[in-house]
Amino acid sequence: MASSVTAQSVLEKISVDHLECSICTNRFRQPKLLDCLHSFCLQCLQDLRQSQDLSGTKLTCPLCRRETMLKGSGVADLPNNFAFSALVEEVTMQEKLLEGQGSEIKCQACDEENQAVSRCTDCDHFLCQECQKAHGRMTVMKSHKIYTLAELRSGEIVYKSKLRDEVPKCGKHPDQNLNVYCNTCEQVICLMCTVLDHGNPKHSLIGLSEAFGKCKKKVEELVSKVSKSKTELNTTIENTCTTRKKLDTMFANTKKKISEKADQEVAMIRQEEQKLLKETGRIYQERVTTFEAAQANNSKEVTQTEHKLEEVKQLKNQASCYEILELQQKLLHNLNESTVSKDDELLALDGRVVKVFNKQHQLLHQFTPGRGSDSQPACLAVDDSNLIAVGYEAFNTRLVCVDYYGDSVFSVDMQEEGHPNGVCCDSDGSIYVAVDGDPTGDVLHYSPDGKYIGCVIKECDYPRGITFTSGGDLVVAAQRSVQVYHRV
Repeated sequence: MASSVTAQSVLEKISVDHLECSICTNRFRQPKLLDCLHSFCLQCLQDLRQSQDLSGTKLTCPLCRRETMLKGSGVADLPNNFAFSALVEEVTMQEKLLEGQGSEIKCQACDEENQAVSRCTDCDHFLCQECQKAHGRMTVMKSHKIYTLAELRSGEIVYKSKLRDEVPKCGKHPDQNLNVYCNTCEQVICLMCTVLDHGNPKHSLIGLSEAFGKCKKKVEELVSKVSKSKTELNTTIENTCTTRKKLDTMFANTKKKISEKADQEVAMIRQEEQKLLKETGRIYQERVTTFEAAQANNSKEVTQTEHKLEEVKQLKNQASCYEILELQQKLLHNLNESTVSKDDELLALDGRVVKVFNKQHQLLHQFTPGRGSDSQPACLAVDDSNLIAVGYEAFNTRLVCVDYYGDSVFSVDMQEEGHPNGVCCDSDGSIYVAVDGDPTGDVLHYSPDGKYIGCVIKECDYPRGITFTSGGDLVVAAQRSVQVYHRV
C-alpha cells in the first residue's frame, strides 16, 4: 500500500531537494551564490576557501568544479541568495505551524511567552490573545493585517517572508537603498554611488525597473536559444539511439550470417569428409579384394605345391632309379611350375589403367598411375623389386615409377624430345627407355631413383619396344629390324 502524502512529508521533500547545503547537508544559513549558480552556506564557503587556498582569488565549486573569482572581502562579498533565505524561512514557519498545530509558537510582542494565536504580517510578529486585542485598540495598528494560525496552517493565507520584499542596502552606504543600475559597471548601486563613484559621463545609468526589463528580455532570449539547443540535443540523442539500434541490429545480423556461413562451411567439410571416407573405403575395398585374391591364389598354389611335393616324395621313395630317370623331365617340369610367385604376374596397360593378372589371367587389381587423367601411358616394365616404370606420352613426356599398388615412388621429366615407346628394367634396378624422336630415336638410361645417366644407344631406327634377355643383352624392336646389344 502506498504511504499517504501529508503536508509534513511534502515540506521534508522540498527541504531535502532544494533547501539543504550540499557541503554541510543542513538547511541553508546565509546562502551565497557562486558564478555557476550553485548556492552554499556562508560559513561552509569560508571553510572551503581555507581548505583550498586562503590566499587565492578563486573558489572552486565542490559540485561542478567551476571557478568563481573572489573580490573585496572574499566569500562575504559573494551575492546573497535572498530567494533561498526567504524559502527557508517560509518552510521553517510552515513546519512550526504544523508541529503540534502551532502550540510551540510563542508570542513575539510581549515577554509573557504566551501561546500565539495569530500573526501580524505588518509587524511580522506572532501575537497572543492579549496582544491581538491591543493591536485592535491602537489607532496606528488598526490597519494592520492579522491572520489566525488556523488560516496560516490551512493554506488559506500563505505566509510570505519579508525578505522577498526587502530592498537590499548599499554595501558602501548602508543607509541607502539600491535603486540604480550602472550598465557600464554592470552593478546595482545607490544614489550616493551615482554621485561619488559613477558620476563620470562614461557611466550609463538607468532605473532598476528598466534594467530589470532589459535583463528579463535578455534572459528570455537566452532561454529560447538554450531551449532550442536542448531540443537539438534531444533530437541528436534520439538519432543516436536510432543509430545505436541499427548498429545492434546489424551486429546481430552479422553474427547470424557468420554463424550461418560457419554452418555451411562445416556442412561442406562434413560433405567432403563423407566423400573422402567413401573414396577411402573404395580404395580400401579394392586393396582388400587384391589381397584376398592374392591370398586365395597363393593358398591354391600352396595346396598344389604340397600335392606335387607329396607325389614327388612318394615317387622318389617307391620308384626305381629306372622309373625316376624315365620320368625326370616331368618331375623337373612340375617342380619348376611350383616356383611361380608374384613376380610371374602379368601387368598390362589398358588405356590409362595398369591391370595386374595372375597366371590364370584373372584380374588381381588395377590402378591409375601418373599425373592425372590427361596423361597417356605409352609403356611399362617391372623390376625385380616389383617397382613399375611407366613412360608417359603427353605435352611433356615423363618417366613415372610406382609400387605394386600404384603409389608414386618418383616422377621425372624426360631429358630429350620425343615420346617413349618402350621401357625395361635391369637386374640392378636401372631403367632403360626407348624414345621415338629426332632423328630416328634413342635409348636413354636412368638410375633406380630416376636420375638421368645418359643416352646409351643413338639413332636406333624408330624403336617400338625394348627388353632384356636372360643373358643380360638389350633387345630393341625397331621399325625395320630387331637389334641386340651386348654389354661392354
